[in-house]
Amino acid sequence: MKVFSLLLLSVFFITSCDDSDTPRDAYLPDANGQHGEILILMDDGLWNGAIGNSVVDNLSRRAQGVYLRPETMFSFFRKHPKDLNHMNQLNRNILKFMVVSDTVYDETVVLKKRNYYAKGQLFVIVKDTDPNRLLEYAQNGMDEIVDEFNDFEMEQLISFYERDPNKRVKEMAENKFGISLSVPKKSELKSEKENFALIKRDRSKNLMGSESTRAQGGTFWIQQGFMLWNTPYFPDSTQMTVQGAMMDRDSTLKYNVPGDVSGTYMGTEKTEYYDPKGRVFNYMGHEAVELRGLWIYEGDKFVGGGGPFVQYSILNEAKNEIVTVSGYVYGPKYDKREYIRELDAVLNTIVIN
Repeated sequence: MKVFSLLLLSVFFITSCDDSDTPRDAYLPDANGQHGEILILMDDGLWNGAIGNSVVDNLSRRAQGVYLRPETMFSFFRKHPKDLNHMNQLNRNILKFMVVSDTVYDETVVLKKRNYYAKGQLFVIVKDTDPNRLLEYAQNGMDEIVDEFNDFEMEQLISFYERDPNKRVKEMAENKFGISLSVPKKSELKSEKENFALIKRDRSKNLMGSESTRAQGGTFWIQQGFMLWNTPYFPDSTQMTVQGAMMDRDSTLKYNVPGDVSGTYMGTEKTEYYDPKGRVFNYMGHEAVELRGLWIYEGDKFVGGGGPFVQYSILNEAKNEIVTVSGYVYGPKYDKREYIRELDAVLNTIVIN
């Protein structure tokens, strides 16, 4: 009887797996690994030669934006293809370069496979019969791959935030500012005024100390924040310019975001090396201004601290006002690349209602 029951269960499972109405992704495990990290699959001959060097150089390019110290565009580690196992094949980003001999190609082939070994995974395979063509691609074609991984990471984060947003913040943003906004669920609404709101997200991270370098270990805090405000729009003004958005930012933060020390407030770093960058662009059919730079504490007293920020100011033509969402990071012990990527993802959930 037990054997018969087991046979029935097996038949049911196989039949279910073969059901054409069920997507293959449903049976895949979730991808793991850090955002911004790429597993490179390459044999020793390629890795120790010009192809490996070129791939490393391209993935090690400086991340765009204003950073206190340079950071690479991606983190990565390499495995021999034979060492791919059931654990590391679940990495969220995999890049494989290979020379093939069983098939003849007229040009380098680039395959982009999503959800290959795991859900939420991008697996890019670059292969060719001719090693020289493969090298040429590694030297001149990596922009395509870099963009693909960056876009994929952004899509994953946006999808995650939109699936499970902080409902209180979402309702507040819709009612007060006329936008849909998805911030991480564990964020907290810290301050709410008539035309301004401040949301914070605190989380901890452990760092190992090092006796040789005297690096301090322990538990440290990272804070991400989002500030929302709206401003009346005056046609034919300079409000929707980089300079106009910067002036609005500085005046708004001075009166709404005081520091912990009396007489201080959040400001913007403006020096030769850390001058903020900006651009005017089209955001979902709306005129918009983007600012990227470093925030600092300003005021009567010197106070240390600061970090990167990303800000969108978007014109809501129907309401004749500008709505601004500005995200910032404070995490002095850590690299900021992935925290900035998270800010970018949140800002790209904005929808003008």
